[in-house]
Amino acid sequence: MTESTMTKIAFDFGEAGQARTDAARWLTPVAFFRKAVKRVLAVVLFLGFAACGDSSEGEDNPYDHPYDPSRAVSVTGIGPNKGGLGTRVVISGDNFGNDKDKVQVFFNDKSALVLKVQDNAIYAMTPKQPGEFSTIKVVIDGKEAILEGTQFQYYIKAVVTTVAGKWNTSTNPPTDGPALDATFYRPTKVAVDDIGNVLVTDDQTGARVRLISTKDEKMTTVLTMSVPWSNCFNPQFSTFFVMERNSSARPKLFYSLSKSSNYVESELFQDQQDANGVWIFGSYTACAIAADEEYVYMMSESGERFVRVHQVTKKVELIGQQIPTGQYSHAVFNPVDRKIYLSLEQSGRIVRFDPRYTPPGYTTPWITWDDMEWIIGAGQGIVSTTSKEGYGRDAILGTLTGLGVDQDGNIYICDQKYHCVWKVDKLLYCSVFAGPPAGPAKSGYKDGKPEEALFNRPYDITATYDGLIYVADTYNYVVRCISIQ
Repeated sequence: MTESTMTKIAFDFGEAGQARTDAARWLTPVAFFRKAVKRVLAVVLFLGFAACGDSSEGEDNPYDHPYDPSRAVSVTGIGPNKGGLGTRVVISGDNFGNDKDKVQVFFNDKSALVLKVQDNAIYAMTPKQPGEFSTIKVVIDGKEAILEGTQFQYYIKAVVTTVAGKWNTSTNPPTDGPALDATFYRPTKVAVDDIGNVLVTDDQTGARVRLISTKDEKMTTVLTMSVPWSNCFNPQFSTFFVMERNSSARPKLFYSLSKSSNYVESELFQDQQDANGVWIFGSYTACAIAADEEYVYMMSESGERFVRVHQVTKKVELIGQQIPTGQYSHAVFNPVDRKIYLSLEQSGRIVRFDPRYTPPGYTTPWITWDDMEWIIGAGQGIVSTTSKEGYGRDAILGTLTGLGVDQDGNIYICDQKYHCVWKVDKLLYCSVFAGPPAGPAKSGYKDGKPEEALFNRPYDITATYDGLIYVADTYNYVVRCISIQ
């Protein structure tokens, strides 16, 4: 078999601009025999070469024919069977046809980009974060085939970087400008939309909401307030909400800022009185806020009041009260399981509940402490002397503050006491995601690999749908980004 024949077969799998590069990388005679043992890809191509024989480059590809709906689709291999984002793989099998628009490839539930198809092979690229081990599935015109006995191992690459603010520099007033030259007074709460705009609450004397444009690498002030505090987006990422924290701000509850106006336009939501003339939220310090597609949910500092506010009509409804959360709690709505996750600072626990739960005898939701499921943390919290990873309530966490959720429903939590970020997966395993490993507390400031990064009392966290996580690293006075691929 000649090297030119190898190049022709490789070209059948690749795109025109990449084919000869791939051929040179994979299919030189020495590389071919080295990789034949290690890679299913080489085996696939070798079988293709054997079938083609030493045919000249002018002959047609014998595997260039349409999918046959009367026959089953089969998947027999993948090569390479490990890699990261964008790894080019060849999936071998039978009856794939030659129309890539009819072919779907899934790594677990993540769709891969299909580059080229011939009847015995699919050339594709690994999607982002499909899971540590992925089952490979091919779907053609509704017919499914799964690769049995082999899974693709995904290698995650992550790095922590500073995206805004000056380390260890707090100014009054804060300054706008290029993101890494601008300053905060005290960045505490953070949220991000679906196109990379990061909104940060600059607390207390900062008294403003800051917009970090990751595209332009600039930070600007978009709203001044009395004492801005917790914030969030609705799941559509069309509207940002930020609460007024102190009771002295009442009847103001929170502001909404519209993405369509680049967060320049704001709208005020205020408390309302019930039929007896009593203020529904009342003169309480506010702490936790979360939003689903229809409502904004707001809880007072120690759980005395829990209300929901309709995003269109602005109607305020009391849906819970006297919920013993402790002094501070923080919330996030998880669009995967439709529940609100609540972190309890002092006890180091995470609870979750259905905000629309309507018990018998009620016409609207009513939430009590009994409706909250304690899922994470042993309950030692502020009095713990060391942290520990583990499942559910076996894990020991410290002083828990803001939470974030990614597109898969994983929860991320800031721990001020242990200066780290925790991750809770769908099996409720709690592990240190970024910062010093579980154990005694260690603070500092360091970018780099998540396991080597250092934080100083991080207070809030938010996740994008494309694998970026932003952290308000409060007492380093910066906003950090954890990029995951």
